[in-house]
Amino acid sequence: MNLGPNATTYALPAEVFPGELRAAGHGFAAASAKLGAALGVFLFPQLVGHLGASAVLLITAGCCALGFLVTAAFRIETRGRPLAEIGASGAAATNAAGPRS
Repeated sequence: MNLGPNATTYALPAEVFPGELRAAGHGFAAASAKLGAALGVFLFPQLVGHLGASAVLLITAGCCALGFLVTAAFRIETRGRPLAEIGASGAAATNAAGPRS
């Protein structure tokens, strides 16, 4: 648990969001984690009753693998870079792309 979701919820927002959005990034990550936990508490027993434990655990493993693939595909390397630089490069990339419609 502390190897994956905990690090994703608490460490990654500080590293990947620009400074002016870091607090919102933490809030979004925490809210997503709480929503997932609440849904899991209610849906897990229902799904086990309808699909069986093996199928539910395979679905859970698939979701974890999908999360890994999405994280790996869209990651940015932050090692050795100050947080201010990471935020500035993200903002510069957004500004270079132009306004979104």
